[in-house]
Amino acid sequence: MRNLLAKNMSTKKAIMLSVLVIIVLMLPLFLGVKNLTVVSRIFIFAVYAMAYDILRGYTGFINLGFALFLGGGAYFVGIMFAQVSSSIPMLLLAIVGTIIYCVIWALIIGKVAASGGSILATAMITMAFGEIMRNVMDNMRSISGGSDGLSFKIPEPFRDRTFFYYLCFAFLIVMFIVLRKFVNSPTGRILQGIRENEQRAVFLGFNTNKARTIALIVAGVAAGLAGIMYGLLTRFVNTDGMSMQMTYNAMLYSLIGGTGTLYGAIIGSSVVIIFQNILLDLNVDRWLLYFGLLYIVVIMVMPKGIAGFIDSMSKKRREKQTNKPQ
Repeated sequence: MRNLLAKNMSTKKAIMLSVLVIIVLMLPLFLGVKNLTVVSRIFIFAVYAMAYDILRGYTGFINLGFALFLGGGAYFVGIMFAQVSSSIPMLLLAIVGTIIYCVIWALIIGKVAASGGSILATAMITMAFGEIMRNVMDNMRSISGGSDGLSFKIPEPFRDRTFFYYLCFAFLIVMFIVLRKFVNSPTGRILQGIRENEQRAVFLGFNTNKARTIALIVAGVAAGLAGIMYGLLTRFVNTDGMSMQMTYNAMLYSLIGGTGTLYGAIIGSSVVIIFQNILLDLNVDRWLLYFGLLYIVVIMVMPKGIAGFIDSMSKKRREKQTNKPQ
C-alpha cells in the first residue's frame, strides 16, 4: 500500500513539474519586456538564494558577507566588458575569473571558520570581509565606477530579452540539479550532520572543516555565477551588489521559502520579488512596512517557511491515506 502511494505521489509530482515547466516556457508569449525581466530576475536570485541555503539551511553556517560573491561576479563581467570588449571570449574570461575569486574567498572564510570561533564571531568576521570588498570597489573608481556604478554593453545574443529569459531558466535548472546532487552526496550528508551536532560529527571521524570549506566553495561559485547573470540582466553594477542588503535578501528568500530544501529558495525569491514589484507598481507609500508585515505573517503562520508548510501538509495527507481503512 505504501509503495503504491509513493508511486502515485511521484507520478503527481512529475505531472505537476511538467505542467510548471510548460507554463514557464510559454510565459514569453504573454508577458511584456518589463515582466519578462522581472521573471528573469527571479530565476537569477533563486540561484543566489539556493547558494545561501547550502550554508544556512544545510550547514548551519551564517555568512553575513555573502554578497561579496554575487557582487564579485557582477563586477568581473562588468569590468571585462567596459574595460576590454563586449564579447563572448571576455564573458568566458569573466566566468573563469569569478570562479577563481570565489574559491579564494571561500578558502579564506573556511580558514576563519576552522579557527574555532563562535558562530556569532564568524558571522561578524564574514560581514567585515563583505564590507572590505565593498570599500575596495568603492575606492577603485577608475575601474569600477565607485558608488556611481559602472554601465556596460553586453554581447549581441544576450540583448534579446526572450533569449535571455530562456537562458536564465536553463541556468536555474542546471544549478538546481548540481546543488541537489551536492546536498545528497556524502559531503552533503556530513554538512547536515554539522548542522545538527558538529561535535558528534567530529567524534564519528568526519573532517568537518574540510566539508564546510567545500560547501563554501560550492555556494560561493554558485552565487558568483548568479552575479554574472545579474550583471548581464541589468547591464550595470555598483557597490550595492556587495552591500549587506544583498546578503539580507538571500537570507529573506531562503527563510520565507523554507531553509534546507533548495526549492524553498525558488519559492521565496518568487514570492518576495513579485510582492515587491506589485507594491512598487501601485506606488504604495512605505512599501517596506507592508513587506515587513508579509515576512512576519509568513514566519508566524509557517515557521519552517512555505516549502516546510507544503511538506508538512503532504506528509499529513500521506499518513491519512496510509491509515485509511480498506
